[in-house]
Amino acid sequence: MLNWRAPVLKVYDARISRNPIPGYCSFLHEFHNWPISRQREAQQKRLSQLLRHAAHNVPHYRDVLAAAGVVHGDRVNLERFRQAPELTREMLRTKFELLKSDDLAARAWHKNSSGGSSGEPVTLLQDRYYNDMSQALTEMHYSWAGRAVGEPFVKLWGSDRDILFGTVGWRNKLSNFIRNRRLLNSFDLSRQHMQKYVKIIRRARPVIIEAYAESVYEFARYINAAQIELPPVRSVVSSAGTLYPFIREEVTRAFNCPVLNRYGSREVGDLAGERTAGAGMEVFTFTHFVEVVDEAGEPCAPGEEGDVLVTCLTNYAMPIIRYRIGDRAVVGAMITAPTPSVERLATITGRVTDAFVREDGSTIPGNFFIHFVGVVHNSGWLKKTQIVQQDYDSILIKMVTVAPPPEGALEEIRGSLQLVMGPACQVTFEFVEAIPKLPSGKYRYTVSLVSRPPPSAPTLQ
Repeated sequence: MLNWRAPVLKVYDARISRNPIPGYCSFLHEFHNWPISRQREAQQKRLSQLLRHAAHNVPHYRDVLAAAGVVHGDRVNLERFRQAPELTREMLRTKFELLKSDDLAARAWHKNSSGGSSGEPVTLLQDRYYNDMSQALTEMHYSWAGRAVGEPFVKLWGSDRDILFGTVGWRNKLSNFIRNRRLLNSFDLSRQHMQKYVKIIRRARPVIIEAYAESVYEFARYINAAQIELPPVRSVVSSAGTLYPFIREEVTRAFNCPVLNRYGSREVGDLAGERTAGAGMEVFTFTHFVEVVDEAGEPCAPGEEGDVLVTCLTNYAMPIIRYRIGDRAVVGAMITAPTPSVERLATITGRVTDAFVREDGSTIPGNFFIHFVGVVHNSGWLKKTQIVQQDYDSILIKMVTVAPPPEGALEEIRGSLQLVMGPACQVTFEFVEAIPKLPSGKYRYTVSLVSRPPPSAPTLQ
């Protein structure tokens, strides 16, 4: 089919909207095809620029980077980079004002919040350059997955109120039409909705499908159990949640195509992605500097598993340097000089989260609760949560708060959960002083105590 959207979008982005994203995307394609040595040289230069900016303009880093011997005046010593203290989620909350750049008045920036699969919501500032480069990275990875601009794709997603409540405005609807994108609600995977989604995919004939790992797994189980045939798809992109081998296998069987993993977070954006299914994720080294460290903070070697530290090279409004993102990963490839840097992640071993189970056997991914409790319904009063499904129609929410909940906040949370779990679901709240970690040291944000029945094989209408 003729892709008439490609030339239309090219003219619109270049001459009407003056959109810088296509240009950034073209450059990123070139960058990832440069010789490795040239890529490393560019990354080190960009890391030095960010550190210099942080040392001069960010109160928290003025003393920290000097004391670590990383920045002295305008000189940056990358061999000392590992001596810079790590940044944690707790520091993003307690040192928020000290982490902001002094030159915000000269920048286009906005606030963003992360529900955090660690269960600890945070707010941070991100600038326009960060946003544009983040979107360019996503477009670049779509092309790795086989999609050209303007070709149809389906996104099984659910990161905002509009998708949950069905209130997408006309501007977004028009944009989705022009860009040939269909958004499907990943937070409602009842059998009725999955039947509807199958019909949409058959009609839209997307070249790629992007989805939360947990959501596309649930959808794939339904497709395989019902023995549903779908039109050819070039790739499925999994980009939220851990893509475990059993998920990749189920999804590959359902869509008969490669499943490519992409990794990122709201705090730092997408930072790595696969070009070839199962070959490990290339770190987006123009925009990120990634470390994987052991319990002593020492760099992990290829094949070793450790904690992920991320430095975002595009956000100058609130520099994120050596951020302990809360995930664990296995190193695929790395360099050691002038300071250890991961070039490829073999796999993300992830966090511990549970999907919630409805009585009909369908599930709600943990990402729903992470986002809507930790972000949508949190204006800063909620520090930490753990949500426990005690029965099909019984949910307990444990909360560590820093202030009393605003009037109506608990009812709003209850209402959002009942929209997806059913109106009969009883939602209760328990205010606690602390929520303990597992013996492994990991934090379990959602816990389901309900058994999950095997998938049935319904007949598609």
